[in-house]
Amino acid sequence: MSPTRAEQAEKTKSAVLQTARRLFVEHGFDATSLQLIADTMGVTKANVYYYFRTKIEILEALFEGSVTGLADLLDKAETIQGKRARTEFLAEGFVDQVVTAHRTLAPMNRTDPIIRRHEGISQRLDELSERGMRLLFGDNPTLDQQAAYAMLNDLGPAMRRLNDLPDDEMRAVLKRLCMHMLRV
Repeated sequence: MSPTRAEQAEKTKSAVLQTARRLFVEHGFDATSLQLIADTMGVTKANVYYYFRTKIEILEALFEGSVTGLADLLDKAETIQGKRARTEFLAEGFVDQVVTAHRTLAPMNRTDPIIRRHEGISQRLDELSERGMRLLFGDNPTLDQQAAYAMLNDLGPAMRRLNDLPDDEMRAVLKRLCMHMLRV
């Protein structure tokens, strides 16, 4: 049975995102054009343009899952009573998201210049980050707590160092690191 039009459209849209993700990682966001994405896929630029009018729309689509996942994680954390249980839940969920993003979006993350330049994504990530800090430390975190939290928001250097580990081992190491730093 051949795929429906809607299924084929979703498959093509997904292929655009996968190709763009790979090219953004290999060449950087600024050096990747819609034409390069189309050429790499073996389709016309109009085909890519049908799904995404700009590279920013592609970037937004790539980060949507991470942003939504982080918001959902924080929503669930708000319902958890007890500082230790909430901290463990947030550390585990955050590490899971970071490792997934590292394997799929790396090296793009919230500290990447294109993310910082994109006001919508940057602002949303900053809001979620502030919400997470309040959930962990309350409304008046100490300077040490703020510093520890800021360091945990960029686990990129640690993940690059651990890149050869299987995901489960990487998650375990990073969760221990987070729990250690969050005990500030």
